Amino acid sequence: MTDRSKPLSRLLDLAHEKSSVRRRELLRDVTDLFFEDEKPHSDILTQHFDEILSSITTEMDMEIRKEIANRFAKSSQAPAGLIEKFAKDDIEVAAPVLQHSPVLSDSTLTRLVSDHSQAHMRAISSRPGLSKTVTGAIVANGDTQTLVTLTQNQGAQFSRESMETLVNKSETETDLQSPLVNHQALPPDLLNDMYFFVEERLRKRIIERNQETPPEELERAFAMARERICGSTALPADYEEAARFIETQKLRKQVTPVLLAKLARNGEQTRFLLAFAELTGLDFETACRVWEPGKTEAVAIVCKASDLPRDLFATLVVLMCKDGSKDISDIQSLGQVYEDIPKTVAERTLRFWKMRKHAKATDAA
Repeated sequence: MTDRSKPLSRLLDLAHEKSSVRRRELLRDVTDLFFEDEKPHSDILTQHFDEILSSITTEMDMEIRKEIANRFAKSSQAPAGLIEKFAKDDIEVAAPVLQHSPVLSDSTLTRLVSDHSQAHMRAISSRPGLSKTVTGAIVANGDTQTLVTLTQNQGAQFSRESMETLVNKSETETDLQSPLVNHQALPPDLLNDMYFFVEERLRKRIIERNQETPPEELERAFAMARERICGSTALPADYEEAARFIETQKLRKQVTPVLLAKLARNGEQTRFLLAFAELTGLDFETACRVWEPGKTEAVAIVCKASDLPRDLFATLVVLMCKDGSKDISDIQSLGQVYEDIPKTVAERTLRFWKMRKHAKATDAA
């Protein structure tokens, strides 16, 4: 008997063996033989391996299935049918195959995502490289825990649509925020959209990433952002009256920092926000989000990028703060917040936020 015929002989022995104990021995022996030969097996021999191992392994207990699955998980020569059977097995058996097997095609992985448990999806989500097709299926079907696993995978590729879906989910599913903010594939404009609803630690990380982003990537992101339309904030009851007032002041060229301070001092919030939007180039929705409680750094970014002076920024924050937590003694520390933000980073960030206004204007036209 030649060495090349030995695997086939063992396979036939395995196929005909009735004793479960002897089957275990032969199964391990045949698996060893599969990996012993460094040369690729012939198509016929590979087919025999696939048919017999798939049939016999399925009948074995879980510990044996786990052992064999682990042996074949990373092999590029593993029989496709056997690997797919393992992939559909209980998660203890399926996990190493779903995480590593190069034999599983995108179409097979996508089908597995649609037909199997969240645990199976999480195993797929941790594969070293995932195509946009597979990640799209996971985004459509995964629960929060699965999506966190997926977004922690820096090797995963995402379509624009999938990333937009994830960012929208992350506003309420907060566990997604940190891995998204730190994922290298998150487009800069979506990253900056997240600034308005993530915690302070992540807002600082967004500013850091703006600073790190190469100019050419920023330009591509700005072009992409111009095509997007953001959601709308419910308008306050006095919006129309306030808008007419600001339009009148614009005709008189009176929309100035002096007017801004006066409106803040008088507590005319809607007029103030419209004037602030006019002076900084923001839309009303974004201006409202910049002035949400706890967003002092966002106000500093907009003021610095728009050349509104530090003292005006500090005064506006004190005047517009509703909870009474700030008084005139805060102005010095507020001024430091303003100084700590590099002008170039403030300008980059504001440019993203202005894209909302441009997108809406384009849509209206």
